[in-house]
Amino acid sequence: MVDQTKAGIEGSGPLVNAPPAVSFTVDLEDHRQPGEEVDTRYPVLTKNILEVCAASGITGTFFVLGRLAEDEPGLIRDIAAQGHEVALHSWDHTPLPQTTPDAFRQDTLRGKKLLEDLTGTAVVGYRAPVFSLVAGTAWAPEILAELGFAYSSSVLPAWNPLFGWPEAPAGPFQWPSGLVELPCPVLGATIGGRSLALPFLGGVYTRVLPLAVTSRLLARRSRGADGGSAEALWMYVHPYDFDDDEPYWQVPDLGPVGSRLLWLNRSRMVHRITELVAPNPGDPLRLVAERIGAALAVFDPASTPTRSTTSPTPTTPPPSSSESPRQ
Repeated sequence: MVDQTKAGIEGSGPLVNAPPAVSFTVDLEDHRQPGEEVDTRYPVLTKNILEVCAASGITGTFFVLGRLAEDEPGLIRDIAAQGHEVALHSWDHTPLPQTTPDAFRQDTLRGKKLLEDLTGTAVVGYRAPVFSLVAGTAWAPEILAELGFAYSSSVLPAWNPLFGWPEAPAGPFQWPSGLVELPCPVLGATIGGRSLALPFLGGVYTRVLPLAVTSRLLARRSRGADGGSAEALWMYVHPYDFDDDEPYWQVPDLGPVGSRLLWLNRSRMVHRITELVAPNPGDPLRLVAERIGAALAVFDPASTPTRSTTSPTPTTPPPSSSESPRQ
């Protein structure tokens, strides 16, 4: 598949011959320069992603913002018509700590109904913006279950400067409400002498990490390293991850370094998919949750000490979708 070098990762074993199944997911978000009139780029980028999926035999899960579905209903219908799962990514990308349970319930129900009207199928999956389901927002899974969701894919079980929950299980689990959680795949690695827990199959991490490193981490995780599971490995991407023609601009909430990372190696993203997902595409997450959900252990945050990480709650109104932090 790739050159199987150690690539700076300590404790790695050889890659297995059969590549692990990796599900493909897209966080369908807008990406534009705040405060300026620019062309909307995500519809064309999403259609390009659909072409890559069709050519690679990938059937994925698209987590869609309700606001974008309202603006581009035909695009959402196209995604569903090509056999992909359509799930909800919130209404307008407001992180959970910046909303209230009542507002969350109202906006989530609004988005769910819109997507179901557009696709003609039940929407059973949810992903919180910026993986912002943390200890302080553990009220959300009960609301999701009440609204008819079957699974969430909203927890980053590691420290992160934006949102993370290090004490959450690394592998799939059930919430007390019965909702299935499929956490973001992470894996401990030693890079440059530092120990890190990396969401190695997502967004900027997939673009920045050398392919040999990601492949070796994937092989380790598929063998159950760090308490993970080979049954729920998934990659997450955004339309802008593929947009190597977008003129550079500094994103206000990311600064110069973060903004450069947001643009780095976008031209490599299609190759990452063909190397990491296409050899053995996993099922859409709805099917994964159906297959493994009944046997999962329950994680009760009320009985778990926590040191979850969150961004500070702003004193100004919540940012819009285009201004929210990105991973």
